[in-house]
Amino acid sequence: MIHFLRKIRQKLVVENKTSKYFKYAIGEIVLVVIGILLALQINTWNENRKLKIAEQEILRNLLKELIINKETLNYYLDKHLEGYKSGFYLLTLFQKDISTIPEIKLDSTLAKLEEVLTFEASDGIIKSLIASGKIDIIQNTELKSLITSFDGYVINAIQETETLKLLIHDRLWPSIDGKISSSNRLRTYKDYGEYPKGSYTSDYEWFFKSREMEDIVSNLSSWMKTIYLDEKELSKNIDVMILLVENEIKIKTK
Repeated sequence: MIHFLRKIRQKLVVENKTSKYFKYAIGEIVLVVIGILLALQINTWNENRKLKIAEQEILRNLLKELIINKETLNYYLDKHLEGYKSGFYLLTLFQKDISTIPEIKLDSTLAKLEEVLTFEASDGIIKSLIASGKIDIIQNTELKSLITSFDGYVINAIQETETLKLLIHDRLWPSIDGKISSSNRLRTYKDYGEYPKGSYTSDYEWFFKSREMEDIVSNLSSWMKTIYLDEKELSKNIDVMILLVENEIKIKTK
């Protein structure tokens, strides 16, 4: 088309038809501009399409990672809630008659209070998004904010676990060694069922008459509940992230 107009323009110049020449010249310029604008629009559309495809891939990978974290965290939540309830139950037995309670039940209950787990997040996708700058491909600002804050949420959820572990290591175990059988408590765990039975009978009468043990169990139980509540908050944030990601996937695939 432009080649055709150029021929007409040359003919008009030769024939000295100036006014018509300018009209065709302007028409040629308009066509060129329209062509450039169309090319830019097509290029923009193509780039947007690529970004949408990239965003979908990011969202799907992120969703998988969040679901893994949710499932892992649910296991930890169950364990720590069970630990808190076990500690609470033990507190009700101090200065009480425990002669009718089977020793294996006391062993199992105390063992659950001793089981402290530290949640380790699966965050390879999240860290990669932040480090590479690809987080900017995600359009949802609330989701981006939660992603950048994820590491902080995890730290808040696990920061008390070391305190509880130290309390068990430094206070509980030194106080009960030689009085409450470690082997018998370990035997209550599924993975340690093959452990030989302890050579002595645990002195739970002493345990539940000791004010020191009562205070230690009270501290352990309260710290266990704190950890559970912190993990519960992390779980809520993960739920929000999963919901946002799922909604973004649905919207972008319509």
